[in-house]
Amino acid sequence: MTELKFVYGDPEVCTGCMICVNVCSMFYLKVISPARSRVRVVRVEPGLDFPVFCRNCEDAPCIAACPEEALSRTSKGIVIVNNKKCVGHGVCVEACPYNAITINPDTGKAIKCIQCGQCVKRCPADAIWVTTEEGLKKKDKDSRMAVLYESNKNELYPKEEST
Repeated sequence: MTELKFVYGDPEVCTGCMICVNVCSMFYLKVISPARSRVRVVRVEPGLDFPVFCRNCEDAPCIAACPEEALSRTSKGIVIVNNKKCVGHGVCVEACPYNAITINPDTGKAIKCIQCGQCVKRCPADAIWVTTEEGLKKKDKDSRMAVLYESNKNELYPKEEST
């Protein structure tokens, strides 16, 4: 398989302007709506803004979790949702370790980033880019960004506690 690409962002560069979120919902649905975006930005005080995108995990727990087989991987390695198969029960949402899949409130179906690049083109701070794990290691040589994401993972990737 080719090296998997994903969109990633630097929380120390991201300004929290939400342009990536708004561009995404406008590009796909012609409406500015964070609830309908395939990307999100999470503010963690004191003032770090984390862009959160699908990482196209190699093991892709979302694909394995879907009983409808509505998620699959393209030849380029991008995880996609088949809207004809998706029934919106949200098992993929729960399975995603990056909290990067949501349910569209209009259609009731799963949505996620598919690396279209619209957000990257329009980020005024150049805080987000398409990369690979190897590319990220080269860009984040001192692991500064990795440490920030890891140390804030509970706020970025919350999972409901099972009772």
